[in-house]
Amino acid sequence: MLGGRTREIPMILIELFFGLMLAAMVLLVLPFLLLMAGIAGVVLLWVLAPAALVALLIFWLVFPGMHGLALLLLVLVIGLILVEQRSRRRPV
Repeated sequence: MLGGRTREIPMILIELFFGLMLAAMVLLVLPFLLLMAGIAGVVLLWVLAPAALVALLIFWLVFPGMHGLALLLLVLVIGLILVEQRSRRRPV
């Protein structure tokens, strides 16, 4: 009975050590991933914001009382632009 426990202790220590390494890697990599996501968000906003604001102004002038429809059309146009850009990058 004691022989079984002596085999379990090294395995438990290995699993604990693996868990500590995994937690350390996540804590080391997570700030860099968040920084890269923030930079990508700023760049995307910088590229798409002027076009979105112009489109929003046009939709607001064309549909002054229908804010929901204008917003829906804006989202559809941005979605179509993104789909078109992705399809241009990947040759079919």
